[in-house]
Parts: sequence; structure tokens; C-alpha cells
Amino acid sequence: MSAAGAGIDQGWRQFEAGNLAAARKIAERELRDDPEHPDVLVLLAACHRGQGEFEEALGLLERSARAAPEWSEPAQCMAEILGQDLDRPAAALVHAATALDRAEEEDEFLDALLLKAGLEIQLGKTKAAQATLSELPSAEEVALPPDISLDLAYLFLEAELVEEAEHRFRLLADVDAEDAEAWYGLGLCAEERDDEAAKRQAWLRALALDGKAPLQKPHMSEADMAEVAEQALRELPEAARRLIENVPILIVDLPARDEVEHGLDPRLLGLFAGAAYSEASSVGGAPQLTQILLFRKNLERMAIDPEDLREQIRITLLHETGHFFGMSENDLADVGLD
Repeated sequence: MSAAGAGIDQGWRQFEAGNLAAARKIAERELRDDPEHPDVLVLLAACHRGQGEFEEALGLLERSARAAPEWSEPAQCMAEILGQDLDRPAAALVHAATALDRAEEEDEFLDALLLKAGLEIQLGKTKAAQATLSELPSAEEVALPPDISLDLAYLFLEAELVEEAEHRFRLLADVDAEDAEAWYGLGLCAEERDDEAAKRQAWLRALALDGKAPLQKPHMSEADMAEVAEQALRELPEAARRLIENVPILIVDLPARDEVEHGLDPRLLGLFAGAAYSEASSVGGAPQLTQILLFRKNLERMAIDPEDLREQIRITLLHETGHFFGMSENDLADVGLD
């Protein structure tokens, strides 16, 4: 291995260990010997991205792409930054297409295809996403890692290719009957087919598996989650806070089995149960327990870090509070609480 290659490997080891400053120092040292080394430029770009310096990272990746015009990695990284960090999916799609064209190894091809199809779906280009996914070999032809297979199954579902999505979820469940993600996906497919019985059967299986699984490395304690919820309530106008102050907010792991038996999504983040405020004073009918539930395991699964979890709790609580005040799903989407 050359000295440059050893330095790059050392830099990536530091990066993967979370030592961004050390990785960046190594990359900058290597660039002094070869200012346009494409691999080193990608490493340094990753360090900048990890430190939130996205425009600097893009500049380095553009240099890497010019230095190695046939290499897919710089275009792939630019697409990820533009799509995931800067929320510029149209610009990201251009680079994702380039990465897919340049991909030579199977893992490069799959990464680029997943990203391109996901961006097309995000942009509402369903037919284009279907065409992109059609480039894949069948599930029987190529054995993929379970996480990639799962991502692909969800992409097929989002691209409205329900039959293929269901086939891929079923293969995952056949390989591992304890795969909650596969059962949940099968429930989503059944929902698209308006098959209520199959949906409930699959979702009950997913709920049972989610219930057995321990909460791995939670981002925050239940007490901290409750405090975040209290902080979210303080955002409400004083008059609204007075109206909702007697509505209990409960933090539980998951939805109740009987709710899922009646069709409730087992991976909901929260739920408003009971009568809306505007209906509470109506005469007649059995009294209902009014409460807001936050589902801890589902919120933790959704969040990528503690800050993201705080925001998910905030949005979920305000969303369910909106239901208490009689707002519909469309009303909530209009104010950014969908």
C-alpha cells in the first residue's frame, strides 16, 4: 500500500470512529502532497459534511469529480448532501443519475439506484421512479442484504408498485418470521389493496414483535420525553392551554392490541382518543375518556438523534392537540403539522 493509501485508510478509520477533527487533519496533510487526489478530497468532504459545512463539502466533491470523471462516489455524495442535508431534491437528482451511470460495482449501483428512485418519489415523479426500479434484477436473481431488501420493498410501495413491494416484504418474512419490519410492510401493502383482514393480521404480528423487542439505546428517558411534551404545550396560546390542561398526556410504549385489531396503525407516533373539545358538551351518548397518547418506541424508532426526537415529540403532540380542538388531517397539514 502506498503512503497516500495508508493515510487515506487511517483517515477513514478516524472518521468512522467519530474523530472528525483527526480525520480532517489527516486529509489536509495528504492534500499537501497531492492537492487533487480524488479519494482524499472525498474524505475531506465527508469531514466537512459531518461538521455541518455542506457548501464546503460540495466544493471538494466537485474537485474530486473533475479529478476522477468516471468515478461514481463524488456524484453519489453530492446527491446525498443536496437531498438529505440541503433539501434540494431536484439538484440532488441530477447527481444521483450521474452516480448511477458511473456505477461499476454492485454496491455502488444499488446505493445510487436507491437514492435516485427515492428522490424521484420525493419530487412526485412516480413514473420515473418506476422506470428506475425496473433496472433492478428480480429478488430471486440477486440475494441482497436484508436492510437493502427492506429499503427496496418500501421504494416499490412508494412508487405504487404494490405487487412487487408485497413480494419483497413476503420474501423477508419467509426468511425471518420475526422480522417486524417485513410484517409491517405487508400490512401497508394490504392496506393499499383494501384488504382489511390481511392488514390487521400483519399489523398485529408487527405489534407483537415490536412489543417483544427491547428499546435499544433510547435517545432520552421517559421523564425527559414528558418534559419535552410539556415544553411543546407551552407553545400554545394561553386560552388553548387552559382548555387542554385537564386532558392527560400519557407516554406508553406502543398502541394497544385492541386498537390495532380495529385497524389502527401499530407504528403511529401519537393518538388523540376521546371527544374533541367542540363535541364535549353535546348531550347524549356514552361518556368517553379523553387523552393524548405518545408512543415511545415508535417515536424512538423514527428519530435519528436526541434533537430529532425532541422535534418529533413536539410535532406529534401539537398534531394530536389539534385533533382535540377539532382540526382535521388536512387542517393540520395546512399548518405544517402533518
